Formats: sequence, structure tokens, C-alpha cells
Amino acid sequence: MNGSMDKPEHMQWTERASADIEAIVRYIARRDPEAAGRVGRGIYERVQILWENPEAGSYLDELREQSWRKLIYGQWKIIYTYRDQNIIVGRVWPAAMGEADFTTPLESGD
Repeated sequence: MNGSMDKPEHMQWTERASADIEAIVRYIARRDPEAAGRVGRGIYERVQILWENPEAGSYLDELREQSWRKLIYGQWKIIYTYRDQNIIVGRVWPAAMGEADFTTPLESGD
């Protein structure tokens, strides 16, 4: 499937993935605002490789049957799928939390 694959036409961030990034950045910003900005930008920049190589990530074991993949950025799993020439970013998941799912909210704490 590699080589002859069509390039993606669209990239979509789900509401859940966007909320994940906001929670991550808010959490880090409480300790180090500059680091929070670097992490937020770094996650978005990491995803940009999918424009050229939408199969860059490995299959996510717990969501393999739905063809979800993961890219790693630092301690974060960027959960995405590639369907019908669309990249869909579904979650940004802390690796420390174990298996990713689509229901557990990332809380930014107090």
C-alpha cells in the first residue's frame, strides 16, 4: 500500500483531540508556561508529517480493529486514522495513562 497511496486531502482534529491539547497545555502551563507552548506546538508539528506519510504511525493495539494509529511525541500518543484521503486526529493521549480510549476525558486538575 505504500508508494502508490494518494496524498491526504484534509486533516481533521476531533473535538476530543482539541480538548486534549487544551488540557495538556493548561496542565503544563501551571508549572512552566514556556514549556506548555513548546509542547502544544510540538504536537501540532509532529502531526504535519502525516501530509507526506499518512501511515507513519504504528497501529494502536487497543484500537487496531478500527485502524487507529499512533504517532509519538515525547510522552504523548497522537491517535489518528487515515480514511478516504482524510486524516482524523482522534485523541492526544498521555503514554503514562496506558491504553487510549475515546471516552475518558483528560482532566487538567484543579
